[in-house]
Amino acid sequence: MSFKLASVSAIAIGIMASSAFADTISPESFEASLAVGESVTITKTVVVEERGTSAALIDAHFLFDTSGSMGGAIANAKTAASSILGALSAFGDLSSGVGVFSERALPTDAIRSGLSTTDATTIAAINAVTLGDPDGGGDYPESGDTAINEATIGLDWRLGSNRFVFVLSDASMKGTDEATVLANLAAEGVSVIGIQFGSNCFSGEPGECSLTESVAALGGTTFSGGTSPADIVAAVTAGITGSFANYSTVNVSDLGAGLPEISVSTTCLTADIGVCVGDTAVGAFDRSTDRTFTFDVTFTRVAAGDSAFLTRALVDGGIVASEKDSFPAAVVPLPAAAWMLLAGLGGLGFASRRRKAA
Repeated sequence: MSFKLASVSAIAIGIMASSAFADTISPESFEASLAVGESVTITKTVVVEERGTSAALIDAHFLFDTSGSMGGAIANAKTAASSILGALSAFGDLSSGVGVFSERALPTDAIRSGLSTTDATTIAAINAVTLGDPDGGGDYPESGDTAINEATIGLDWRLGSNRFVFVLSDASMKGTDEATVLANLAAEGVSVIGIQFGSNCFSGEPGECSLTESVAALGGTTFSGGTSPADIVAAVTAGITGSFANYSTVNVSDLGAGLPEISVSTTCLTADIGVCVGDTAVGAFDRSTDRTFTFDVTFTRVAAGDSAFLTRALVDGGIVASEKDSFPAAVVPLPAAAWMLLAGLGGLGFASRRRKAA
């Protein structure tokens, strides 16, 4: 998953697009009664629309530099994070968390508040961020690389989510070696976004001397924190919109939600301008137009019991649309002998009532 910086001229377009997103998967629901061992196959159609998605899962973690040099900027950083949090909800289902770092970044620092779908929980964690916690910091760089790595491997990312770590700092980063951080970011599908408050670069200093350089080394993009929080939100929102503009894979999956009762398998049937490879449509796709993909989805009952779950449309592994499938427990038919026995018992009851009446 990559994060693309949108130009200032694209900001307004990105904001409007993010509020009108609507990828779809149909049929919107399906229900069948299956006995153990029975299967049913239906065709599901995914439309990846030009205007985007309103059902994307977004996981966003905010990492605050709390070292002393952030004294004049920490309030702005907290305001910016709260504003970004509100803007991201336009993309669909948002989960968010908070961490801090300075000279050191232990796992308990990098994840002060785990991912939560309750915005109020994250807002409370943002408000609890204080300068000098955990250790006040000294000369930069600060342990941002370690904090990013600990958050990446330690957070409970949701299946199919689009994952972002926001780093709000005024300094370059150190700690866990960048090759390790890059490998873990790639393995978890996490994009890094920097919000730069001021700059601690000294003339002639070797190596990375700003957050922008450190984030770029991790394949991320940095926005200036010197502007108003509203401008930061607009730029970040437009950038995330851009990150959904191009895609290379589309598929359908329940992500294991049907088990243990229902097993789900998928076969790609049509792939718009791309090709089908097993269960996945593969190609160089973009949102210049609506694109349609079809899949045969086979449901097999492997255990008894009621089952209702969501089947998802995934673009580049991220959920963009969902529909509900229901499989009520099958009614076990009585054998013929049992029906005869019940009929006989019913007849005896009727005869008994007649004798009493007589």
